[in-house]
This record gives sequence, C-alpha cells and structure tokens, in this order.
Amino acid sequence: REVLQTAPPEGVFTHFHSSEADDGSLAQQEARFAEAVAMLPARPRFVYTDNSGAIVRRAPNPGDLVRPGIFLYGVGSWPAGEGRLVPEPVASLRARILELREIAPGEGVSYNATWRAVRPTRIATVACGYADGLRRHLGNHAHGSLHGRPVPIRGVVTMDMAMLDVTEVPCAQGDVVTFLGRDGATLLTAEAVATAGGLSPYELLVGLKLRLPRLYPEA
Repeated sequence: REVLQTAPPEGVFTHFHSSEADDGSLAQQEARFAEAVAMLPARPRFVYTDNSGAIVRRAPNPGDLVRPGIFLYGVGSWPAGEGRLVPEPVASLRARILELREIAPGEGVSYNATWRAVRPTRIATVACGYADGLRRHLGNHAHGSLHGRPVPIRGVVTMDMAMLDVTEVPCAQGDVVTFLGRDGATLLTAEAVATAGGLSPYELLVGLKLRLPRLYPEA
C-alpha cells in the first residue's frame, strides 16, 4: 500500500473472460474488480473494463476508456439491439487471377484430386495460398467472390495458390477475387469465412501472413 501511495497507478483495468456469454459472469467479474479498485488509496485517472464483446453489448460503457480488439476489424457476432454498436467490417483479402483453364468431366483439381469436375468447368488459379493465410481447409468448403458473384474454391488450397470454379462468371486473367471483405454488394465476413474453415475469426485474422501486401485506404 505504501508503494501505491508513493507511485499511484495512472490506470487500472480488467479483461472480461466471457463478455459474449449471458451467464452473469460479466457482472460478477465487474463487481469483484470494483472491490479491488476501492481498496486503492485513490481512484486512478483511468478505470476501464470493456473489451469488444462488452462494448457491443452495453454501449454506452461505464468506464473512462474502452479496449477494442477484434472490434477494430469490424468483427462482432453479438446480437445487435436498439442503441448497440454494430461494427463495419474493414479487413479484406484479395488476389488476382493468374490463369484460366478449361477442364473436362472427371478431371481433378489440385493435390490428390480431392475435387473432380462433373461437367465442363472453367478453373481460375489465383495467387493466394495457405502461406498467405488462406487456410488449407477452406478448399472444397468455402468460396470467393468475383464481380459480386460466388466462386467455389475447388480442391486443396496449396501453399501459394488456390483454384476456383468460375464457370458461371465471365472473367479474365488479372481480375480480382475477394476471399474476405466486400466485393460490390457481396460481403464475406470474417465470421462466415472462419466457420467454413473450422476456425474462429481471431484465428483467421491473425493468420494473415506478413508476406501479404498491406493496403490502408483512407476512409
């Protein structure tokens, strides 16, 4: 206590372990935190608790500050009610078409031919793979968006490339495929893409590798 009086903290905070759950634990943890703060010689300048889940669930928030994490990327699957904040997705993952190829019924795509064509199919190869953060399990489970239309990922996602079925979408080499984010009126959310890959949105976003070029457009 003498140390706290000599060098009082500028701020104190806690981190809710279950801010997305309706189990009463948030209120319980907040009450315990308030008891701990009350034991300090004086109230610090900044006292705060709310992470992304709490920010969305109970805006306006009671603390001096908030501490958003995944909310900064526009990710939040919490139910939005009157007066609650709804995040706008801002993270995107895009890649250009390198090659277009026609394949016949029965021909396989990618390693081990885990997908085979059942009709004449046009396959686009794009410059994005699991070394970039496009998870391997998304192959045969997810889709990209091309000119606002869904294009399924066919076969296994490789280290540097992925293959998509673009039979129904007119396109050319150099066109951009979106795997995460907005493509016209189409939105591929981190939640939806992560679910298709058996991941959480957190895993998906932190898995985007450093070798990906980062572009930060102005709002």
